[in-house]
Amino acid sequence: MSPGHETQIEVLFGLAAVLFTVIFGVIFFSFWKRMRSEQKAEKKTDVLTHEVKREMPTMAVEEPVLAHLDSTGQIVSDLPAVDLSEALKKTEENLFGRIRSLFKSGDANQHLDDIEEILYTSDLGPVTVQRLMGALHEKLSRKERADYDTVRDSLKEEIKNIFAASHSAAPAAGILSKIQFATSGPTVLMIVGVNGAGKTTSIGKISAQLAAEGKKVLVAAGDTFRAAAGGQLKVWTDRAQVEIYSPEGVTDPSAVAFDAVAKGKVQNYDVVIVDTAGRLHTQANLMEEIKKMKRVMTKVIPEAPHETLIVLDANSGQNALMQAKEFHKSLELTGAVLTKMDGTAKGGVAVGLAQELQIPIKLIGVGERIQDLRTFSAQEFVDSLFQAHV
Repeated sequence: MSPGHETQIEVLFGLAAVLFTVIFGVIFFSFWKRMRSEQKAEKKTDVLTHEVKREMPTMAVEEPVLAHLDSTGQIVSDLPAVDLSEALKKTEENLFGRIRSLFKSGDANQHLDDIEEILYTSDLGPVTVQRLMGALHEKLSRKERADYDTVRDSLKEEIKNIFAASHSAAPAAGILSKIQFATSGPTVLMIVGVNGAGKTTSIGKISAQLAAEGKKVLVAAGDTFRAAAGGQLKVWTDRAQVEIYSPEGVTDPSAVAFDAVAKGKVQNYDVVIVDTAGRLHTQANLMEEIKKMKRVMTKVIPEAPHETLIVLDANSGQNALMQAKEFHKSLELTGAVLTKMDGTAKGGVAVGLAQELQIPIKLIGVGERIQDLRTFSAQEFVDSLFQAHV
């Protein structure tokens, strides 16, 4: 073989080696890139799964066996009902407990200014305080204002009047009595509120109670912004044995609301409950988006939503009142759900809400069980707040 041929063969072998190296490198790089992508996807899934588990309510421990079927086949808890007087104990102590203490010491004629201070620091709101103080000044003589029982009765009567004006005074007669149902087709409930108020939990309990009354319920997972929201809502709808509408890949909450209401209409659902993303009442752009959700529902059912309910955490006190004001301004609320009333010292916000917005308080949460989200009775609330003390 001539030296020229040897050189050509060496060049060919060299080119083949380079080509083989390039091909092997491309294959290896593709394999490595795919493995990295799978690892990232798996890690992201683990994070989302952890978030869902972290935000899901712990419900398996609630009423594991302490329940039975009644004669109609309904599941009835064997646990005792929550005593509203006990649930409102801290609110009563914060408000009338302090007023009661005033009359046990000091000059009775100096009590009026102290009473005003107590009312201002009891989450009633300034407008409500002015009305209550006005009633004491106008309806009671100087001598009567020095008597605790007379002052107590006067405040009680005025608070009853406040609730009567807000249409919250109707006696409790089950959840169906608190909802304005459509004359035909599905009744649409839009549930709003800030994150942490108990909105998703309230939707779950409302769904369960409506289903127990024989209603066919569809829940729309309209909170498309929070990764765990859909999973958390799914837990509640599974427990309530109602259907959830949560389309994959849809990030527009208005689209979810529109399609859910359309589905409810076509498939003859009795109630469609539309969840919404938790909004801070100070975020104007986000409030505009939730207003859009409300508008698109009317394209399917002109009267929808038939109820726009705000869920408020009673522990938030005056902040809850501010939230309600802003939501009411944007959405024209038809009612309120007050959660976490058990154990709070700020239950007086219920009176402020009735006075300043004059919207009915539909439901209150006084415990963890489904039936602990109960219909609001102004008479029961006032009686519990003014419970007699020795």
